[in-house]
Amino acid sequence: MNIQILSFFIAPVIALLLIFYMRFKFQIKTYSLIKKAFLFGAISILLMVLVQILASYLRLDEYRNIRRTAFYAFVVIGFSSEFAKFLVLRYYFQPKENFKGPLDGIIYSFMISLGFVTVATVLYAYNVIGARVDLLFLFTYALANIVFAILLGFFVGLGKTRQNRFIDSMTGLFAATFFHGLYILSFLTKDYRLLIILAVGSIIITILLTLKSLKVKVGD
Repeated sequence: MNIQILSFFIAPVIALLLIFYMRFKFQIKTYSLIKKAFLFGAISILLMVLVQILASYLRLDEYRNIRRTAFYAFVVIGFSSEFAKFLVLRYYFQPKENFKGPLDGIIYSFMISLGFVTVATVLYAYNVIGARVDLLFLFTYALANIVFAILLGFFVGLGKTRQNRFIDSMTGLFAATFFHGLYILSFLTKDYRLLIILAVGSIIITILLTLKSLKVKVGD
């Protein structure tokens, strides 16, 4: 078996573990929505694919210098990926009555991202989208997107509890885009020190945001 195929199962397995965990830990009655989040996340990758096709046509994927490389990493890949997830989270799930705050935002964003990654990993592996990637990318891609999901989900969820919903949503979108862009950039430039720094910083930030989401008071 080609070892890269093993990476295809990381996101689906994490999604199943999350569902089983919530089933035994919480009294959740919204499994249909959680499953939809995974499905819609998988479908949302179509937007990223379209952006990739356009970028290739315009030769934006020919990153000959650091500026073009950064543009490709942050805008073509980072923004298109996170914007696709954001649209699903913000306009389908946030309006739901059982979407009450940051913790719900993180859960739904988590599942959307795992659905997205399930398809994206296969496309990356066979060079359908993006540049040529290595095994480290394929095996860390799902974990990295969990970080992006927490950033996006926390702030979109926070917007449900406050009046400045637009500002909170944009904060989540651009925070996720920034971290996604840095992740891609570290691989394009083969700067693995940047990747390590990003990993450590991401872990700290996501732990703090997750703990914060548990403390935010939401309405009944």
